[in-house]
Amino acid sequence: MTPLLRELVRDTRGGVGALSVLVCVLVLSGSAAAIDASSVYFHARALQGLADTAAVSAAGDLARPAQTAARVLEIKGSNATIGAVETGEYRPDATLSLADRFIRGTGASNAVRVVLEEEVSLFFGQVLGMRSVRIRKSAVATRPAREAAAFSIGSRLLSAEPALANALLSGLTGQEIALTAVGYDGLVRSNLDVDALLADLGDRLGVADRTALLGRELSTHQLVNSLSGVTDGQTSVTLRSIAAAIDQGQDRRLRLDSLIEVSPLVAGELDAQVPVWDLLLAALGDAANAETITLNADIAAPLTATVRLSIGERQQQSPWLTVESEDTIVVRTAQIRLHVDVATPDLAGLGRVRLPLYAEVASGEASLASIDCRNKGFAVTANSGVASLALGEISTSRLSDYSREAVLSPAPILDTVLLRVRGSARINVGSSGPTRLQFSRSDIESLTPKTIGSGNLLASSLGSLTSSATLDIQVLGLGVSLGGLPSRIRNALLSIVSPLDEVLSSVLDLVGVGIGEADIRPAGLLCGSGGSPRLAA
Repeated sequence: MTPLLRELVRDTRGGVGALSVLVCVLVLSGSAAAIDASSVYFHARALQGLADTAAVSAAGDLARPAQTAARVLEIKGSNATIGAVETGEYRPDATLSLADRFIRGTGASNAVRVVLEEEVSLFFGQVLGMRSVRIRKSAVATRPAREAAAFSIGSRLLSAEPALANALLSGLTGQEIALTAVGYDGLVRSNLDVDALLADLGDRLGVADRTALLGRELSTHQLVNSLSGVTDGQTSVTLRSIAAAIDQGQDRRLRLDSLIEVSPLVAGELDAQVPVWDLLLAALGDAANAETITLNADIAAPLTATVRLSIGERQQQSPWLTVESEDTIVVRTAQIRLHVDVATPDLAGLGRVRLPLYAEVASGEASLASIDCRNKGFAVTANSGVASLALGEISTSRLSDYSREAVLSPAPILDTVLLRVRGSARINVGSSGPTRLQFSRSDIESLTPKTIGSGNLLASSLGSLTSSATLDIQVLGLGVSLGGLPSRIRNALLSIVSPLDEVLSSVLDLVGVGIGEADIRPAGLLCGSGGSPRLAA
């Protein structure tokens, strides 16, 4: 190293000035970067606001979203450019990320996504060769749907004996219900407006928002009181008497959305009509929580019958009625378990013959398939529940315990001092498979239900069950076979099948299910736009 360089290295004079210059350079560079970053930040915020405005405006005109978004930029005098304008479906599913809730290009368009881009000039970045930064912002806005269909499952309005209906209502409420023939007839023939019911319940519970109301827990007394408030005449009188009876005992509770579920995309009035009896029965069944009910079923003399019925929960807490614009909500019937014990009088040479029969019906289900607002109709895809019929005995505790499989003991068909007969048999009646049901405008206006499956399955299944039953016959306690005896016993059982078919049909119809069948009832059809567009959350 030369002497001059060594001298410069040892010389510390002017160090503060050099350091100050370096600090000033850093401060000025940081300030320049901050100014450029702030400029980009504020432009990005302004661009997001512009994207929000363009998306909401485009959602208000789903027929011409791109032109509407461009018009917004023109009015605002923005230099931004449109990166994309996409229509599609927005699903407010909390399990999905925000980015995945918008599905581009689906047939049921209810939302628009607008993507805007803008070049932001840099003040000091040009020193480093960066003249501008391109920013990109997007927004999704939805237009509340008005194209929606309302339908329920498990609706069978019929003229049953009031005694049977009274036994069912008494079991479901835990109180004595005594409807007259006129009162029962009024219930099964009356309909009510769902909007009126929700408005009345909202007033009684002090809840104005429909979504909050549907998620609210309430008592059966409150619901039946509200039902009486939105009906008139004999129907209202009958419902008030049921509410008064409920009020005398232990009131049961339920959530309103276990009965009625409305898609969050459906805005405005629902315009849905439902049968009073069906809604009442669905509500009381949900609140009863699988109570075992004993019914006094009429049967052709001289036969006698004892009926035990249990109504379980609908699978996955699915509702009974839905107002839906897509197929995401599935309505299901409740699971049903039924035990009927039919007995004959003493038969010559045999004695008193019994036929203890167990029936289990799984949930039938239905979901929306399509909406045709041009022709004022909609279609539903439905399945009937798988049913099981068996010859055997079951305890009351097991009948109402849906957490376990039903375990049956052999049926004591005949039990005398000389003769003892035990029998067992089981057959399954399969689901109808997916069936498409089309509801026309007249079907919807008249609330006419459609049935899938065959009404002849029950009678033929009962005949097959008794014919194929395995019989264990003991004479004087010995396994001795007597010629012709099995045939006589089977004939005696077959003679019970026809009246038993009527008993099972009437009880199952009363609770809205069938063997190998499912009934779907239209409640209403909504068409058109449902409200002002809004940003998707």
